[in-house]
Amino acid sequence: MSSRERWDEIYKRKGVEVGVDKGDFIVAISEEKAYALSPAVYYIWSLCDGETSIGTIVENLMQNLGSEVNIEDVYKAVITIIDKLAEVDLIEKVK
Repeated sequence: MSSRERWDEIYKRKGVEVGVDKGDFIVAISEEKAYALSPAVYYIWSLCDGETSIGTIVENLMQNLGSEVNIEDVYKAVITIIDKLAEVDLIEKVK
Protein backbone atom coordinates (compact mmCIF):
# COMPACT_ATOMS: atom_id res chain seq x y z
CA MET A 1 0.00 0.00 0.00
CA SER A 2 1.33 3.41 -0.97
CA SER A 3 1.76 6.23 1.49
CA ARG A 4 0.99 8.72 -1.27
CA GLU A 5 3.93 10.78 -0.09
CA ARG A 6 4.08 12.55 -3.46
CA TRP A 7 0.35 13.38 -3.60
CA ASP A 8 0.93 17.17 -3.31
CA GLU A 9 3.83 17.44 -5.75
CA ILE A 10 3.28 19.80 -8.67
CA TYR A 11 4.99 19.73 -12.06
CA LYS A 12 5.03 22.06 -15.05
CA ARG A 13 5.22 20.71 -18.57
CA LYS A 14 8.01 21.70 -20.92
CA GLY A 15 8.07 21.51 -24.67
CA VAL A 16 5.28 22.02 -27.14
CA GLU A 17 2.96 19.69 -28.99
CA VAL A 18 3.89 19.69 -32.66
CA GLY A 19 1.52 17.11 -34.06
CA VAL A 20 0.17 13.57 -34.01
CA ASP A 21 1.76 10.51 -35.62
CA LYS A 22 0.10 7.08 -35.68
CA GLY A 23 -2.02 7.92 -32.65
CA ASP A 24 0.85 9.31 -30.57
CA PHE A 25 1.22 12.97 -29.69
CA ILE A 26 4.58 14.46 -30.71
CA VAL A 27 6.02 16.84 -28.12
CA ALA A 28 9.22 18.72 -28.90
CA ILE A 29 11.63 20.16 -26.37
CA SER A 30 13.89 21.60 -29.07
CA GLU A 31 14.38 21.32 -32.82
CA GLU A 32 16.59 18.29 -32.24
CA LYS A 33 14.64 16.54 -29.49
CA ALA A 34 11.02 15.33 -29.68
CA TYR A 35 9.08 12.51 -28.05
CA ALA A 36 6.04 10.48 -29.12
CA LEU A 37 3.63 10.26 -26.20
CA SER A 38 0.79 7.77 -26.00
CA PRO A 39 -2.62 9.38 -25.40
CA ALA A 40 -2.54 8.45 -21.68
CA VAL A 41 0.95 9.87 -21.14
CA TYR A 42 0.06 12.98 -23.18
CA TYR A 43 -3.03 13.49 -21.00
CA ILE A 44 -0.91 13.44 -17.84
CA TRP A 45 1.73 15.70 -19.46
CA SER A 46 -0.99 18.17 -20.45
CA LEU A 47 -2.27 18.34 -16.86
CA CYS A 48 1.19 19.34 -15.62
CA ASP A 49 0.38 23.04 -15.73
CA GLY A 50 2.39 24.22 -12.74
CA GLU A 51 -0.73 24.29 -10.54
CA THR A 52 -2.27 20.81 -10.66
CA SER A 53 -0.96 18.33 -8.07
CA ILE A 54 -0.30 14.65 -8.63
CA GLY A 55 -3.26 13.95 -6.32
CA THR A 56 -5.58 16.03 -8.48
CA ILE A 57 -4.34 14.23 -11.60
CA VAL A 58 -5.06 10.87 -9.92
CA GLU A 59 -8.53 12.00 -8.81
CA ASN A 60 -9.27 13.28 -12.33
CA LEU A 61 -8.23 9.93 -13.82
CA MET A 62 -10.32 8.04 -11.26
CA GLN A 63 -13.41 10.01 -12.33
CA ASN A 64 -12.75 9.10 -15.96
CA LEU A 65 -11.85 5.45 -15.33
CA GLY A 66 -14.69 4.53 -13.01
CA SER A 67 -14.93 2.57 -9.80
CA GLU A 68 -13.42 -0.68 -11.10
CA VAL A 69 -9.92 0.79 -10.90
CA ASN A 70 -7.91 0.82 -7.68
CA ILE A 71 -6.72 4.32 -6.68
CA GLU A 72 -3.37 2.94 -5.49
CA ASP A 73 -2.75 1.40 -8.92
CA VAL A 74 -3.61 4.69 -10.64
CA TYR A 75 -1.37 6.60 -8.22
CA LYS A 76 1.58 4.26 -8.88
CA ALA A 77 1.06 4.51 -12.65
CA VAL A 78 0.92 8.32 -12.51
CA ILE A 79 4.12 8.44 -10.42
CA THR A 80 5.87 6.17 -12.95
CA ILE A 81 4.77 8.39 -15.85
CA ILE A 82 5.70 11.60 -13.99
CA ASP A 83 9.17 10.20 -13.24
CA LYS A 84 9.71 9.20 -16.87
CA LEU A 85 8.55 12.60 -18.15
CA ALA A 86 10.91 14.34 -15.70
CA GLU A 87 13.76 12.02 -16.70
CA VAL A 88 13.51 13.13 -20.34
CA ASP A 89 12.99 16.79 -19.34
CA LEU A 90 9.37 17.07 -20.51
CA ILE A 91 8.29 18.33 -17.06
CA GLU A 92 9.93 20.06 -14.14
CA LYS A 93 9.00 19.99 -10.48
CA VAL A 94 7.45 23.18 -9.16
CA LYS A 95 6.59 22.05 -5.61
